[in-house]
Amino acid sequence: MSDEGKTVADQVKFACERHFAPVEFVECIDQSDGCGAKLLLTIVSDSFSNVKLLQRHRQVQKTLQEAGFGMDQVHAITIRAWTVEEYNKKRAQS
Repeated sequence: MSDEGKTVADQVKFACERHFAPVEFVECIDQSDGCGAKLLLTIVSDSFSNVKLLQRHRQVQKTLQEAGFGMDQVHAITIRAWTVEEYNKKRAQS
């Protein structure tokens, strides 16, 4: 699959879908008016079961780094890494 023509947000989403499969939901929103420098990333996967929040964030950051997304492309990222159960609880509360 070629990354040509895809946004940084699309590429980040694809990398997370592959790495954290099976995923219930993945969303990557570019909050920087299209340049991809500031992202809001939500990953819902039971691969986060029994993993502490800090470790989840480290796993995501490592995945993105290994996929080639360094500070030259992504300057800020908000990571929401939840299990399916956590995600469903949050959706029920809103």
